[in-house]
Amino acid sequence: MATDVGAKNPNLLLGIGAGFLGVFGFASMLVVGRLGATSDALTIYDLAGLRHAASALVAIPLMIRFWPRKLSIGQHFVLAVFAGPPFILLLFFGMTLAPASHAAIVLNGTLPLATAIVGWLWYRQSPLRWQALGILVAGAGVAIVGWDALAFGVPGQWRGHLFFLGAALSVAIWYGAIRYWGLSATEAILGTVIVSAIFYVPLWLLFLPSGIATAPMDDILLQAAILGVWGVMIGGYSQAYCARVLGPIAIAAIMSAGPALATLMAIPVLNEIPSALAIIGVIVVTTGVLLVVASGISSQSR
Repeated sequence: MATDVGAKNPNLLLGIGAGFLGVFGFASMLVVGRLGATSDALTIYDLAGLRHAASALVAIPLMIRFWPRKLSIGQHFVLAVFAGPPFILLLFFGMTLAPASHAAIVLNGTLPLATAIVGWLWYRQSPLRWQALGILVAGAGVAIVGWDALAFGVPGQWRGHLFFLGAALSVAIWYGAIRYWGLSATEAILGTVIVSAIFYVPLWLLFLPSGIATAPMDDILLQAAILGVWGVMIGGYSQAYCARVLGPIAIAAIMSAGPALATLMAIPVLNEIPSALAIIGVIVVTTGVLLVVASGISSQSR
C-alpha cells in the first residue's frame, strides 16, 4: 500500500518522513529547552537569543544563494513573529511553569485544531471527516493532561498550559502562511530565521536579562546546537517541507506525535516521571494524530 501511494505521489512519503524528522527535532528542543529554562545558568531570553543567533549563523551560506527575494516586508514580519522570538518565548515561559511533557502534549495536541481554524479562516480549507475526528481525539488527550495538572499537578502548572496554547496558535499561523503563500521550505526558514535574528539578537544582548557572561560554555553550546541548529535549521526545515507537500493540517497532526517522544526523552534527561493520566493523554493524542495522518494519506493517494 505504501508503495502504491508513493508511486502516485513521490513527494508524499518524503513529506511524511520530513514531518517525523521535524517531530524528533522539536521534541529534542523541548527537553533541552526545559533543561535550560529551569536552570540558574541561562535566562529564557538567553535561550531565545542562542536559538536565533546560532540558526542565523548556519543560514548565512544559504542566504547568499537562496535569499527569498519574492517575500514582501510584511510576509517576512509574519514569518518572524509567528515562528520567531514571540513563539519561542511563549514556549519557554510556559516551561518555567510546567514540564516538557506537558509542553509537548498541550502544544502539539492542540496544533491540529489551531491549524484547522486558521486554515478555515484564512483560505477556507476544511478538514476531512476523519481528520476532524482525529482533531477531536487529540483535543481530548490535551484535556486529560489539563485536568491532571489542575487536579493533581503542581499548583500553577495550568498557567504554563496557557502559554503553550499561545505557542500552538502561533505555529499554526506559520504553517498556514507557508501553504497560503506557496513557500518552499528554504524560503520559509530563511524568511523566519534571518529576520528574527536581526531584530531579536541586538535587543537581547543590549537590554534583556542575561546570564550568558557567566554561564558554563557547555550549557551555551548545548542550547545553541539543539535549539538553533538542530531544532530550527533541521527540525524547522523539515516541518516547513512537510507543510508545503502535505498541507498544514497534516504536519500539525504529525507534530502531535511529539508528546510520546518528548515524554520518553524527559524521563532520563529531566527525571520527569509522567503520571498515569499524562500517559493516558499521550496515548489519546497519538491516536488522534494517527487518524488525521491516515486520512490525509488516503485522500492524497486517490
